Amino acid sequence: MRLTKGCKKVLEVLEQVQELSSAQDIHGLMRNEDDKAPGLTTVYRSLESLVSAGLVQAVALGDGERRYELVKPGEHHHHLVCDKCRSSVHLDQCLIEELEEGIKNKYGFQIKGHILEIFGTCKVCTAK
Repeated sequence: MRLTKGCKKVLEVLEQVQELSSAQDIHGLMRNEDDKAPGLTTVYRSLESLVSAGLVQAVALGDGERRYELVKPGEHHHHLVCDKCRSSVHLDQCLIEELEEGIKNKYGFQIKGHILEIFGTCKVCTAK
């Protein structure tokens, strides 16, 4: 995939922040660095292209706004999401690979991918 200038800028921001970021967060950071940074629509389009290319993962935290993070090609992440404070914790392991294999064997279903966010209450909010 040939990356547009907008895609390259978005990747630069995601490399800098190293955390889940919304399109608006990314756009704001780009504007802080450069008044001539791409517009918000370009940021959204760039993010969708990067998601399709497998370089960025979109994550739903349950508030209606997608967040984005860098991933290596072929890699994906799962998250624990707090219902109260919306914090998220990245899980280091994939919890679904065995399930995928079972589905493939039982149903002959060829799985292309999956997304998993587990919602609950974080340790800090539980202690309050």
